[in-house]
Amino acid sequence: MLQVKGLSKNFGGVQAVKDVTLEVNQGEIVGLIGPNGAGKTTLFNMISLFLPSNSGQITFLNEKIDTATPDDVVEKGLLRTFQTPVGFPKLSLLENLMVVPPNEGEGIFSTFLFRKKIIQREQEHYEKVCGLLRQFNLFEKRNELAENLSAAELKLLELCRQLMASPKIMLLDEPASGVNPVMLDKMVQHILRLRSEGMTFLVIDHNLGFIYRICDRIYCLANGELIASGTPEEISNNEQVKSVYLGAS
Repeated sequence: MLQVKGLSKNFGGVQAVKDVTLEVNQGEIVGLIGPNGAGKTTLFNMISLFLPSNSGQITFLNEKIDTATPDDVVEKGLLRTFQTPVGFPKLSLLENLMVVPPNEGEGIFSTFLFRKKIIQREQEHYEKVCGLLRQFNLFEKRNELAENLSAAELKLLELCRQLMASPKIMLLDEPASGVNPVMLDKMVQHILRLRSEGMTFLVIDHNLGFIYRICDRIYCLANGELIASGTPEEISNNEQVKSVYLGAS
């Protein structure tokens, strides 16, 4: 579904990402780990087209997307979350999700000519929003302002917001960061449920226990380079990965 070949990025004289190649198959949950400064977020920013690469190729659904824009890849079904979700703090949870569906040509004249169709479409969006909020146990807070949510609830709301756009693959940036153990268990359940429904994921996280619980395969970066890939068991037993994380000789 997603293939990255030889992706590199320089910031002046600093090589943030060097010749990284990875792939994500449909229906997989793939992890991306590494210590601080490894280049994980830079790689995410390039894959999601928020940041241009210096070299390499990105293919999504058998189509090169290197020169696309972030909104282009969203329309194709590639969406991402951010380590610190913001959304629209002064809007309610309902409103945060209702802004996602695209404007389908509503205007002064179409509002009068196609009023019934527009109302029906809005109702369909509303029902989808309520369904998502129920799935993520946020329905009771649907009229709360987003700024009143906890950090973990904001991450769940951001997941809902991406799901409103009907993604084919989701790039999750530190979904376990700042999440307490109880909410983390729920996060695991939500991600595994979505995968069982056909969703594909590429996930960055520093919480290795979380990554090992959800991922089919894992890539490890260090100093911008890919140093290991494999199953959770293979990665947990990899001496080079241990050295990067623990400083072992």
